Parts: sequence; C-alpha cells; structure tokens
Amino acid sequence: MNSLSFELVARKQRLEMAIRSAELFLQNAPEGRLRISNRSSGTRFFCVTQSYDTRGLYIPSGNKELISQLAQKDYALKFIKEARKELSIIENCIRDLGSHNSESVFTALRKERETLVSPYMADNENCSKKWLSLPFQTSNYEVQEKVFHTRQGEMVRSKSELILADIYFEFGIPYRYECELILKNGSAYYPDFTLFHAPRRLTIYHEHLGRMDDEDYINRNLKKLRTYEQNGIILGKNLILTFESKKYPLNPDLFREQIKEIFWLK
Repeated sequence: MNSLSFELVARKQRLEMAIRSAELFLQNAPEGRLRISNRSSGTRFFCVTQSYDTRGLYIPSGNKELISQLAQKDYALKFIKEARKELSIIENCIRDLGSHNSESVFTALRKERETLVSPYMADNENCSKKWLSLPFQTSNYEVQEKVFHTRQGEMVRSKSELILADIYFEFGIPYRYECELILKNGSAYYPDFTLFHAPRRLTIYHEHLGRMDDEDYINRNLKKLRTYEQNGIILGKNLILTFESKKYPLNPDLFREQIKEIFWLK
C-alpha cells in the first residue's frame, strides 16, 4: 500500500467515525428544524415541524439547549449526506489504487533485470532498504555504557532503549541508534533513534527522556529540544518523545499503540 492509500484509508476511517457520531445524535434529536429570522429588533428562532409551515413555533431565546440541538440536527443531516458522498468516492479510489500500483512494475521484475534498472518510483520496502544502506556515523560517547544487545544487533545504553529498539524491530520500522545529526550551525547531535517512515518518505527522530526525576537532566534536554525546534525538528511532525521516571516507568504496551498510529500500522 502506498502513501496515498494510507492517507485515504485514514480519511475513510475518520469519515466513518464522524458519520456514526452524527447518526447517534440524530437518534435522540428533537423534532423539527430550526428557522432563524434576523430583524432590526434582533435574531429570533423558530422550530418548524410541518413541511407546509413556513413560520414555525417561536423558541424563546432563553431555551438555548433546544436552539442548539435543532441547529446541530440541521448540520448533522447535511454533513451525513456530503460525508457519504465523499466516503463512496474514497472507497472507489482505494479499490482502484489496489489494482493499479505504479511501484509494482519494478517489484515485478526478475532479480536479474531489477539490478539493471533504476526505478522511477520505488515501493516502501525498497525505499527502506536504500535508507538503511546509506552510511552513517554513530556516537562514540562512553561506548562502554552500551551493554544491552538489541534484536537488530546493536548495543544500547538502557533497558528502556532496548525495549524501544526491539519494538521498532518487531514492527519492521527502519531505525538507527544514536545516528549523527548535523544541525544548521554545524553542531552534531545524536538522537536516541533515527527512524524512516517509508509511506511518507520521512525521517523521524525519537528522544527517550529516561531520568525525569533529575532537574539538571530535564533542563539539558529542554535546551536540546529547543535547538531541535529551531532546526525544524518538531514534536508531532518529525519528533517522538517518550518519558519515564522511577515512579512512572516506560509503558511498552502504550508505546506500541502510539507507534501503530504514527507509522500507519494495523
């Protein structure tokens, strides 16, 4: 599935949820529709319950709940109509994209021919392989502290980093540990994890803040996060943060669910 398909599926799911919410509201919505009359004396509200009635029953301005519910009802009916149209278009697009995938032309080649060809559009798997094959510089800072062996084969500094690395490996997410990152001013940083979001062709950074009991540690990392922001590395865009303290350790199950959402995994 390519990035457009992922985005369409996500949009489809949001539409389905929104339609269900609107339909649930309509089940208990008041009878009638809202008519609003604007005059020099002010705005007046009416509840119209009959198709032949052009005026409706006056609603006192103090009855804000009924006015709001009737307005919401009118909106819900219009929203459901348009959302179902969009949902039908998206479902057709997803079906068509499933049978017409330009990247599949390259992946269908025999291995002997594949090595002779440069793809115009590579699929997620080939993009991930290319990203992983690029050379990179890792941190040499106190390498003796790297004592935990991950499933991917590198050494990390803490049990929590081991858990995080192995979850990325479990989900098949391409990552590098303490990969050098050169910022605009030429300074080098080494984020805990550098990740590749294949469907979006996006590099994402992950910092695990594991000593939230330590005030000096917190201040140092806040300074680093501010530097990241100044270099376009922003939480919610291309930066993941996890936290823990002695009282509140890392929750692997919660992290798995977060990663599924971020990386569009089922």
